[in-house]
Amino acid sequence: MSRAKSIGLAALVAIVAIAAGMLLSRALLDRSGGPTLARATLLEPARPLPPMAFIDQQGQPFGLEQLRGHWSILFFGFTSCPDVCPMTLALLAQVEKKLADLPAEQRPHIVLVSVDPKRDTPERLAQYVKSFSPTFTGITGDAVQEFALKMGVPVAISEQPGGNYTVDHSAAIFVVDPSGALRALSSTPHEVPIIAEDYRSLVAAYPPSS
Repeated sequence: MSRAKSIGLAALVAIVAIAAGMLLSRALLDRSGGPTLARATLLEPARPLPPMAFIDQQGQPFGLEQLRGHWSILFFGFTSCPDVCPMTLALLAQVEKKLADLPAEQRPHIVLVSVDPKRDTPERLAQYVKSFSPTFTGITGDAVQEFALKMGVPVAISEQPGGNYTVDHSAAIFVVDPSGALRALSSTPHEVPIIAEDYRSLVAAYPPSS
């Protein structure tokens, strides 16, 4: 790894730590009851999401309205990611299977938010996300970096030899409730049983009528 890239990665890690720390601090200060989670951090009250103006893998508009009326799990990544993204999406596919006994309206909609809109066209996203699960959704858009930063997910472009590049980002996952608000977040290390356990606790504690 080049010295420049090492410095860039170190800076990204520092920014991620600061952003995550601020978000977690606000969550802990505002927490007033709610379920006890095994690892995820509960946000109580839930946080409204920043404005969204994306398109999905079918080329259809995807905004906050598409997150309302059901639970969702958001993960930021990109299709050219060599390791963290495919590992996390494969893990989320296992989580989805582990939650298959829940009523259909309580099962999570899992969404990959691409941080590489230059390369991740809807067609490429469609092929990629469906390789993990036929129910997964991929979304992309030019404003993704602004959205990611507001979610506490800094994104950094790292140039590589030959004009190629990779994208550094955090691997946190975000649980969005049926009102379209951020209800919980979970950082690495991710484990299927724990994510599923925390998800069940959230769904039980916040039924649609609440």
